[in-house]
Amino acid sequence: MKSLFAKKLSVTFLSSTVILISCDKSGSNPESDDPGELKNITTEVYQKEVIDSANRFAFNLFKPILAEAKESENIMISPFSISSALSMTLNGAANETFEAIRKALRLEGKTIDQINSTYLKLMTDMVPVDKQVVMEIANSVWVEKKLVVKQPFISDLKKWYIAEARDIDATDPKAVDIVNGWIAQKTHDKITDMLDKLDPDLAMLLINAVYFNGKWRYQFDKKDSRNEAFYVNPSSPKTVPMMHLAENLKVIKKNSLTIAEIPYGQGNYTMVVVIPDENVTASEVAEELTPSIWKEWMDLLVVNTHKVELTMPRFKYKYKRNLNDDLISLGMEIAFTGNADFTKISDQGLMISRVLHQSFIETNEEGTEAAAATVVEIVLTSANPSSVVKVTLDHPFIYFIRESTTGTIIFMGRVGDPAID
Repeated sequence: MKSLFAKKLSVTFLSSTVILISCDKSGSNPESDDPGELKNITTEVYQKEVIDSANRFAFNLFKPILAEAKESENIMISPFSISSALSMTLNGAANETFEAIRKALRLEGKTIDQINSTYLKLMTDMVPVDKQVVMEIANSVWVEKKLVVKQPFISDLKKWYIAEARDIDATDPKAVDIVNGWIAQKTHDKITDMLDKLDPDLAMLLINAVYFNGKWRYQFDKKDSRNEAFYVNPSSPKTVPMMHLAENLKVIKKNSLTIAEIPYGQGNYTMVVVIPDENVTASEVAEELTPSIWKEWMDLLVVNTHKVELTMPRFKYKYKRNLNDDLISLGMEIAFTGNADFTKISDQGLMISRVLHQSFIETNEEGTEAAAATVVEIVLTSANPSSVVKVTLDHPFIYFIRESTTGTIIFMGRVGDPAID
Protein backbone atom coordinates (compact mmCIF):
# COMPACT_ATOMS: atom_id res chain seq x y z
CA MET A 1 0.00 0.00 0.00
CA LYS A 2 1.25 3.45 -0.82
CA SER A 3 1.99 5.20 2.45
CA LEU A 4 -0.82 7.37 3.72
CA PHE A 5 1.54 9.48 5.78
CA ALA A 6 4.83 9.62 3.88
CA LYS A 7 3.74 12.50 1.67
CA LYS A 8 4.35 16.13 2.51
CA LEU A 9 1.60 17.76 4.51
CA SER A 10 -1.50 17.75 2.35
CA VAL A 11 -4.63 19.00 4.06
CA THR A 12 -7.81 20.18 2.42
CA PHE A 13 -9.07 23.26 4.23
CA LEU A 14 -12.83 23.32 3.93
CA SER A 15 -14.29 26.78 3.49
CA SER A 16 -17.06 27.77 5.88
CA THR A 17 -18.41 30.51 8.07
CA VAL A 18 -18.13 29.62 11.74
CA ILE A 19 -21.49 30.04 13.46
CA LEU A 20 -21.83 29.02 17.07
CA ILE A 21 -25.09 27.17 17.63
CA SER A 22 -26.41 26.33 21.07
CA CYS A 23 -28.50 23.25 21.71
CA ASP A 24 -30.46 21.61 24.49
CA LYS A 25 -28.14 19.81 26.86
CA SER A 26 -28.87 17.43 29.68
CA GLY A 27 -26.13 17.24 32.27
CA SER A 28 -25.32 17.47 35.93
CA ASN A 29 -26.22 21.17 36.04
CA PRO A 30 -30.00 21.26 35.50
CA GLU A 31 -30.17 25.05 35.87
CA SER A 32 -28.10 25.78 32.75
CA ASP A 33 -28.05 24.54 29.17
CA ASP A 34 -24.57 26.01 28.70
CA PRO A 35 -22.07 23.13 28.64
CA GLY A 36 -19.30 25.50 29.75
CA GLU A 37 -15.80 26.09 28.45
CA LEU A 38 -12.88 23.71 28.09
CA LYS A 39 -10.65 23.65 31.19
CA ASN A 40 -6.92 23.20 30.83
CA ILE A 41 -5.28 20.45 32.88
CA THR A 42 -1.69 21.56 33.36
CA THR A 43 1.10 18.99 33.58
CA GLU A 44 4.79 19.04 34.36
CA VAL A 45 7.18 18.37 31.48
CA TYR A 46 7.93 14.83 32.69
CA GLN A 47 4.20 14.13 33.12
CA LYS A 48 3.53 15.15 29.53
CA GLU A 49 6.35 12.83 28.47
CA VAL A 50 4.79 9.95 30.43
CA ILE A 51 1.44 10.64 28.75
CA ASP A 52 3.09 10.73 25.32
CA SER A 53 4.77 7.41 26.11
CA ALA A 54 1.41 5.96 27.16
CA ASN A 55 0.00 7.02 23.79
CA ARG A 56 2.92 5.35 22.03
CA PHE A 57 2.17 2.18 24.02
CA ALA A 58 -1.49 2.48 22.98
CA PHE A 59 -0.66 2.62 19.26
CA ASN A 60 1.89 -0.20 19.52
CA LEU A 61 -0.62 -2.40 21.34
CA PHE A 62 -3.58 -1.56 19.11
CA LYS A 63 -1.94 -2.10 15.71
CA PRO A 64 -1.38 -5.88 15.88
CA ILE A 65 -4.75 -6.45 17.57
CA LEU A 66 -6.47 -4.66 14.72
CA ALA A 67 -4.29 -6.30 12.07
CA GLU A 68 -5.19 -9.84 13.10
CA ALA A 69 -8.92 -9.15 13.29
CA LYS A 70 -11.39 -9.31 10.44
CA GLU A 71 -12.23 -5.93 8.98
CA SER A 72 -15.84 -6.42 10.12
CA GLU A 73 -14.91 -7.26 13.75
CA ASN A 74 -15.57 -4.68 16.46
CA ILE A 75 -12.46 -3.96 18.53
CA MET A 76 -12.08 -1.77 21.60
CA ILE A 77 -9.40 -1.41 24.25
CA SER A 78 -8.76 1.13 26.98
CA PRO A 79 -5.00 1.81 26.87
CA PHE A 80 -5.39 3.99 29.96
CA SER A 81 -6.86 1.08 31.91
CA ILE A 82 -4.20 -1.33 30.67
CA SER A 83 -1.28 1.00 31.34
CA SER A 84 -2.70 1.89 34.77
CA ALA A 85 -2.85 -1.77 35.81
CA LEU A 86 0.64 -2.45 34.43
CA SER A 87 2.06 0.66 36.11
CA MET A 88 0.75 -0.65 39.41
CA THR A 89 2.46 -3.96 38.59
CA LEU A 90 5.68 -2.08 37.78
CA ASN A 91 5.85 -0.96 41.42
CA GLY A 92 6.38 -4.58 42.44
CA ALA A 93 8.98 -5.46 39.80
CA ALA A 94 12.75 -5.35 40.15
CA ASN A 95 15.86 -5.62 38.00
CA GLU A 96 15.33 -7.16 34.53
CA THR A 97 11.60 -7.61 35.07
CA PHE A 98 11.21 -3.92 35.97
CA GLU A 99 13.10 -2.89 32.83
CA ALA A 100 11.04 -5.22 30.64
CA ILE A 101 7.69 -3.89 31.86
CA ARG A 102 8.90 -0.28 31.69
CA LYS A 103 10.14 -0.86 28.13
CA ALA A 104 6.85 -2.50 27.10
CA LEU A 105 5.02 0.57 28.42
CA ARG A 106 7.43 2.74 26.39
CA LEU A 107 8.51 4.49 29.59
CA GLU A 108 12.28 4.03 29.27
CA GLY A 109 14.13 6.75 31.15
CA LYS A 110 11.24 7.57 33.47
CA THR A 111 11.57 6.90 37.20
CA ILE A 112 8.91 5.02 39.11
CA ASP A 113 8.08 8.21 41.03
CA GLN A 114 7.55 10.13 37.78
CA ILE A 115 5.29 7.38 36.45
CA ASN A 116 3.32 7.11 39.68
CA SER A 117 2.84 10.84 40.12
CA THR A 118 1.59 11.15 36.52
CA TYR A 119 -1.12 8.54 37.03
CA LEU A 120 -2.12 10.16 40.32
CA LYS A 121 -2.32 13.52 38.51
CA LEU A 122 -4.56 12.02 35.82
CA MET A 123 -6.84 10.36 38.35
CA THR A 124 -7.06 13.54 40.40
CA ASP A 125 -7.65 16.00 37.56
CA MET A 126 -9.42 14.08 34.78
CA VAL A 127 -12.31 12.85 36.92
CA PRO A 128 -13.79 16.23 37.96
CA VAL A 129 -12.74 18.37 34.98
CA ASP A 130 -16.16 18.39 33.24
CA LYS A 131 -19.35 18.34 35.30
CA GLN A 132 -21.27 17.34 32.15
CA VAL A 133 -19.23 14.13 31.86
CA VAL A 134 -19.04 11.22 34.29
CA MET A 135 -15.48 9.91 34.45
CA GLU A 136 -14.63 7.35 37.13
CA ILE A 137 -11.36 5.50 37.75
CA ALA A 138 -10.91 2.77 40.35
CA ASN A 139 -7.92 0.61 41.28
CA SER A 140 -7.61 -2.32 43.63
CA VAL A 141 -5.07 -4.87 44.84
CA TRP A 142 -6.27 -8.27 46.04
CA VAL A 143 -3.84 -10.29 48.18
CA GLU A 144 -4.27 -14.04 48.49
CA LYS A 145 -4.02 -15.38 52.04
CA LYS A 146 -0.92 -17.49 51.33
CA LEU A 147 1.12 -14.54 50.05
CA VAL A 148 3.42 -12.75 52.47
CA VAL A 149 3.21 -9.31 50.91
CA LYS A 150 5.58 -6.42 51.56
CA GLN A 151 3.66 -3.49 53.01
CA PRO A 152 5.63 -0.74 51.18
CA PHE A 153 4.22 -2.12 47.91
CA ILE A 154 0.64 -1.91 49.21
CA SER A 155 1.29 1.54 50.65
CA ASP A 156 2.59 2.82 47.30
CA LEU A 157 -0.52 1.58 45.46
CA LYS A 158 -2.76 3.25 48.03
CA LYS A 159 -0.79 6.50 47.80
CA TRP A 160 -0.26 6.82 44.06
CA TYR A 161 -3.19 4.88 42.60
CA ILE A 162 -5.77 5.37 45.38
CA ALA A 163 -6.08 1.59 45.30
CA GLU A 164 -8.35 -0.39 47.57
CA ALA A 165 -6.50 -3.23 49.34
CA ARG A 166 -8.59 -6.39 49.62
CA ASP A 167 -7.96 -9.94 50.83
CA ILE A 168 -8.92 -12.92 48.68
CA ASP A 169 -9.03 -16.68 49.18
CA ALA A 170 -8.51 -18.48 45.87
CA THR A 171 -10.13 -21.63 47.28
CA ASP A 172 -13.36 -19.81 48.13
CA PRO A 173 -16.02 -20.79 45.55
CA LYS A 174 -17.41 -17.26 45.84
CA ALA A 175 -14.09 -15.52 45.15
CA VAL A 176 -14.66 -15.08 41.40
CA ASP A 177 -18.10 -13.59 42.02
CA ILE A 178 -16.66 -11.22 44.63
CA VAL A 179 -14.03 -9.87 42.24
CA ASN A 180 -16.48 -9.69 39.33
CA GLY A 181 -18.91 -7.89 41.62
CA TRP A 182 -16.30 -5.23 42.43
CA ILE A 183 -15.59 -4.68 38.74
CA ALA A 184 -19.30 -4.56 37.90
CA GLN A 185 -19.91 -1.96 40.60
CA LYS A 186 -17.06 0.25 39.40
CA THR A 187 -18.19 0.02 35.76
CA HIS A 188 -21.91 0.52 36.45
CA ASP A 189 -22.63 -3.11 35.50
CA LYS A 190 -21.10 -2.76 32.05
CA ILE A 191 -18.30 -5.27 32.76
CA THR A 192 -19.89 -8.15 34.65
CA ASP A 193 -18.09 -11.36 33.68
CA MET A 194 -14.42 -10.44 33.78
CA LEU A 195 -13.08 -13.56 35.49
CA ASP A 196 -14.19 -17.11 34.79
CA LYS A 197 -11.83 -18.74 37.28
CA LEU A 198 -8.88 -18.12 39.58
CA ASP A 199 -5.55 -19.87 39.27
CA PRO A 200 -5.02 -22.31 42.19
CA ASP A 201 -1.59 -20.69 42.69
CA LEU A 202 -3.06 -17.18 42.75
CA ALA A 203 -1.03 -14.74 44.80
CA MET A 204 -2.42 -11.33 43.82
CA LEU A 205 -4.78 -9.49 41.49
CA LEU A 206 -4.13 -5.93 40.35
CA ILE A 207 -7.25 -4.38 38.83
CA ASN A 208 -8.11 -1.13 37.11
CA ALA A 209 -11.66 -0.13 36.15
CA VAL A 210 -12.69 2.90 34.10
CA TYR A 211 -16.20 4.22 33.48
CA PHE A 212 -17.16 7.06 31.13
CA ASN A 213 -20.54 8.62 30.39
CA GLY A 214 -20.48 11.73 28.25
CA LYS A 215 -23.31 13.65 26.65
CA TRP A 216 -22.56 15.17 23.28
CA ARG A 217 -22.04 18.92 23.35
CA TYR A 218 -24.27 18.99 20.28
CA GLN A 219 -26.73 16.15 20.56
CA PHE A 220 -28.19 14.34 17.59
CA ASP A 221 -31.94 14.68 17.12
CA LYS A 222 -33.56 11.24 17.23
CA LYS A 223 -36.13 12.42 14.66
CA ASP A 224 -33.30 12.70 12.13
CA SER A 225 -32.10 9.13 12.68
CA ARG A 226 -33.09 6.58 10.04
CA ASN A 227 -32.05 3.19 8.68
CA GLU A 228 -29.36 3.45 6.03
CA ALA A 229 -26.64 1.33 4.45
CA PHE A 230 -23.36 0.67 6.26
CA TYR A 231 -20.82 -1.04 4.02
CA VAL A 232 -19.02 -3.75 5.97
CA ASN A 233 -17.22 -4.19 2.66
CA PRO A 234 -18.05 -2.66 -0.76
CA SER A 235 -20.22 -5.61 -1.74
CA SER A 236 -21.91 -6.30 1.60
CA PRO A 237 -23.99 -3.36 2.84
CA LYS A 238 -26.01 -3.72 6.01
CA THR A 239 -28.95 -1.58 7.03
CA VAL A 240 -28.33 0.08 10.40
CA PRO A 241 -29.68 3.12 12.30
CA MET A 242 -27.74 6.21 11.23
CA MET A 243 -27.66 9.47 13.20
CA HIS A 244 -27.42 12.89 11.57
CA LEU A 245 -26.04 16.19 12.84
CA ALA A 246 -25.39 19.56 11.18
CA GLU A 247 -22.97 21.46 13.38
CA ASN A 248 -19.70 23.37 13.57
CA LEU A 249 -17.03 20.74 14.23
CA LYS A 250 -13.28 20.45 13.90
CA VAL A 251 -12.47 18.45 10.76
CA ILE A 252 -9.62 17.94 8.29
CA LYS A 253 -9.14 15.95 5.11
CA LYS A 254 -5.60 14.60 4.86
CA ASN A 255 -4.47 12.40 2.00
CA SER A 256 -6.96 9.50 1.99
CA LEU A 257 -8.50 10.29 5.38
CA THR A 258 -11.20 12.46 6.89
CA ILE A 259 -10.65 13.20 10.57
CA ALA A 260 -13.32 14.84 12.71
CA GLU A 261 -13.61 15.65 16.39
CA ILE A 262 -16.96 15.43 18.19
CA PRO A 263 -16.98 17.06 21.65
CA TYR A 264 -18.70 15.95 24.83
CA GLY A 265 -19.86 18.38 27.51
CA GLN A 266 -17.60 21.42 27.74
CA GLY A 267 -15.05 19.92 25.36
CA ASN A 268 -12.44 18.35 27.62
CA TYR A 269 -13.52 14.95 26.33
CA THR A 270 -14.03 14.35 22.61
CA MET A 271 -14.45 11.50 20.16
CA VAL A 272 -12.05 11.66 17.22
CA VAL A 273 -13.30 9.69 14.21
CA VAL A 274 -11.00 8.75 11.32
CA ILE A 275 -12.74 7.55 8.18
CA PRO A 276 -10.55 6.39 5.27
CA ASP A 277 -11.49 6.68 1.62
CA GLU A 278 -12.99 3.60 -0.01
CA ASN A 279 -9.64 2.35 -1.35
CA VAL A 280 -8.05 2.23 2.12
CA THR A 281 -8.92 0.02 5.10
CA ALA A 282 -9.05 1.04 8.73
CA SER A 283 -6.35 -1.54 9.52
CA GLU A 284 -4.01 0.06 6.98
CA VAL A 285 -4.57 3.45 8.60
CA ALA A 286 -3.81 2.07 12.06
CA GLU A 287 -0.70 0.28 10.81
CA GLU A 288 1.02 3.56 9.91
CA LEU A 289 -0.26 5.60 12.83
CA THR A 290 2.44 6.95 15.17
CA PRO A 291 2.43 9.43 18.07
CA SER A 292 3.94 12.12 15.81
CA ILE A 293 1.24 11.62 13.18
CA TRP A 294 -1.40 11.70 15.92
CA LYS A 295 0.03 14.99 17.23
CA GLU A 296 0.00 16.41 13.71
CA TRP A 297 -3.70 15.54 13.39
CA MET A 298 -4.54 17.09 16.75
CA ASP A 299 -2.65 20.29 15.92
CA LEU A 300 -4.46 20.60 12.59
CA LEU A 301 -7.88 20.02 14.14
CA VAL A 302 -7.37 22.96 16.51
CA VAL A 303 -7.38 25.44 13.61
CA ASN A 304 -9.97 23.79 11.38
CA THR A 305 -13.57 24.33 12.46
CA HIS A 306 -16.14 23.94 9.71
CA LYS A 307 -19.83 23.52 9.16
CA VAL A 308 -20.21 19.73 9.05
CA GLU A 309 -23.03 17.41 8.11
CA LEU A 310 -22.17 14.35 10.17
CA THR A 311 -23.66 10.90 9.62
CA MET A 312 -22.65 8.13 11.97
CA PRO A 313 -24.17 4.86 13.15
CA ARG A 314 -25.32 4.04 16.62
CA PHE A 315 -23.11 1.28 17.98
CA LYS A 316 -23.00 -0.89 21.06
CA TYR A 317 -20.73 -3.84 21.76
CA LYS A 318 -18.39 -5.57 24.19
CA TYR A 319 -14.84 -6.76 23.60
CA LYS A 320 -12.68 -9.11 25.66
CA ARG A 321 -9.08 -10.19 25.22
CA ASN A 322 -6.23 -11.96 26.96
CA LEU A 323 -3.28 -9.58 26.46
CA ASN A 324 -0.48 -12.03 27.30
CA ASP A 325 0.78 -12.50 23.73
CA ASP A 326 0.39 -8.80 22.93
CA LEU A 327 2.48 -7.77 25.94
CA ILE A 328 5.07 -10.47 25.32
CA SER A 329 5.51 -9.12 21.79
CA LEU A 330 6.15 -5.67 23.30
CA GLY A 331 9.01 -7.03 25.41
CA MET A 332 7.40 -8.22 28.66
CA GLU A 333 8.10 -11.94 28.24
CA ILE A 334 10.19 -12.34 31.39
CA ALA A 335 7.29 -11.18 33.57
CA PHE A 336 5.29 -14.23 32.42
CA THR A 337 8.01 -16.74 33.31
CA GLY A 338 9.48 -18.31 36.41
CA ASN A 339 12.41 -15.93 36.05
CA ALA A 340 10.22 -12.92 36.84
CA ASP A 341 11.45 -10.71 39.68
CA PHE A 342 8.62 -9.29 41.77
CA THR A 343 10.65 -9.10 44.98
CA LYS A 344 9.21 -5.66 45.73
CA ILE A 345 5.88 -7.42 46.26
CA SER A 346 7.09 -10.47 48.16
CA ASP A 347 10.14 -12.67 48.70
CA GLN A 348 8.06 -15.58 47.45
CA GLY A 349 8.48 -16.46 43.78
CA LEU A 350 5.90 -14.66 41.63
CA MET A 351 5.04 -14.31 37.95
CA ILE A 352 2.20 -12.88 35.86
CA SER A 353 -0.13 -15.62 34.65
CA ARG A 354 -2.72 -13.52 32.77
CA VAL A 355 -3.49 -9.95 31.82
CA LEU A 356 -7.19 -9.79 30.97
CA HIS A 357 -8.93 -6.82 29.40
CA GLN A 358 -12.60 -6.21 28.71
CA SER A 359 -14.42 -3.17 27.36
CA PHE A 360 -17.91 -1.91 26.57
CA ILE A 361 -19.18 1.02 24.52
CA GLU A 362 -22.56 2.38 23.49
CA THR A 363 -22.87 5.47 21.33
CA ASN A 364 -26.26 6.95 20.45
CA GLU A 365 -27.96 10.30 19.87
CA GLU A 366 -27.34 11.50 23.43
CA GLY A 367 -23.69 10.59 23.83
CA THR A 368 -21.36 7.76 24.72
CA GLU A 369 -21.22 5.35 27.63
CA ALA A 370 -18.05 3.29 27.89
CA ALA A 371 -16.29 1.14 30.44
CA ALA A 372 -13.20 -1.04 30.67
CA ALA A 373 -11.38 -3.18 33.18
CA THR A 374 -7.93 -4.73 33.28
CA VAL A 375 -6.87 -7.55 35.59
CA VAL A 376 -3.24 -8.51 36.14
CA GLU A 377 -3.22 -11.98 37.70
CA ILE A 378 -0.02 -12.78 39.60
CA VAL A 379 0.66 -16.34 40.77
CA LEU A 380 3.18 -18.14 42.90
CA THR A 381 5.87 -19.89 40.89
CA SER A 382 6.73 -23.51 41.54
CA ALA A 383 9.73 -23.94 43.81
CA ASN A 384 12.89 -24.94 41.98
CA PRO A 385 13.70 -28.61 42.62
CA SER A 386 16.49 -28.94 45.13
CA SER A 387 18.87 -31.81 45.88
CA VAL A 388 17.21 -34.78 47.57
CA VAL A 389 17.86 -35.21 51.30
CA LYS A 390 17.39 -38.79 52.51
CA VAL A 391 16.22 -39.43 56.07
CA THR A 392 16.41 -43.14 57.09
CA LEU A 393 14.97 -44.03 60.49
CA ASP A 394 16.77 -47.39 60.78
CA HIS A 395 17.86 -47.19 64.41
CA PRO A 396 16.38 -45.85 67.66
CA PHE A 397 14.99 -42.28 67.46
CA ILE A 398 12.94 -39.90 69.54
CA TYR A 399 9.85 -37.98 68.49
CA PHE A 400 7.66 -35.09 69.59
CA ILE A 401 4.06 -34.16 68.78
CA ARG A 402 3.30 -30.49 69.26
CA GLU A 403 0.87 -27.66 68.51
CA SER A 404 2.97 -25.52 66.21
CA THR A 405 1.47 -22.05 66.68
CA THR A 406 1.90 -22.08 70.47
CA GLY A 407 4.85 -24.45 70.61
CA THR A 408 3.06 -26.71 73.07
CA ILE A 409 4.50 -30.23 73.14
CA ILE A 410 1.62 -32.64 73.49
CA PHE A 411 3.45 -35.97 73.13
CA MET A 412 7.09 -37.02 73.11
CA GLY A 413 8.81 -40.39 73.05
CA ARG A 414 11.42 -42.69 71.63
CA VAL A 415 11.26 -45.64 69.28
CA GLY A 416 13.85 -48.19 70.30
CA ASP A 417 12.30 -51.31 68.75
CA PRO A 418 9.37 -50.79 66.42
CA ALA A 419 8.69 -54.56 66.38
CA ILE A 420 7.50 -54.60 69.98
CA ASP A 421 3.76 -53.93 70.44
